[in-house]
Amino acid sequence: MSPEANSNPSAAGQKFAFAAASLLLGFSTFINLLSLEKAALAILFGWLALREGPVRLEGPRRRWAALGIALGCLSFVLVPVFLFLFRDRAAELLAALRKLP
Repeated sequence: MSPEANSNPSAAGQKFAFAAASLLLGFSTFINLLSLEKAALAILFGWLALREGPVRLEGPRRRWAALGIALGCLSFVLVPVFLFLFRDRAAELLAALRKLP
């Protein structure tokens, strides 16, 4: 832990929590097809963890936050790309769902 974290353990713990939340939400974005709300939260928590503040996040937790942001951004790119590439199947799926009672 950095010397700054020792002076403000509350802020350090909050940054660590943001980094962990960002990483977990980044991974969870790939569980559902249209989970862009989780991708946005992964990016938000990663940004909160990495922004300058009373404590600078160091070490692996900084990488967690960066990876959470990267996975969230990747989800924002891949979901529209896959919807475009498989638009015919998506249209069939929507038509089938409309027929359900």
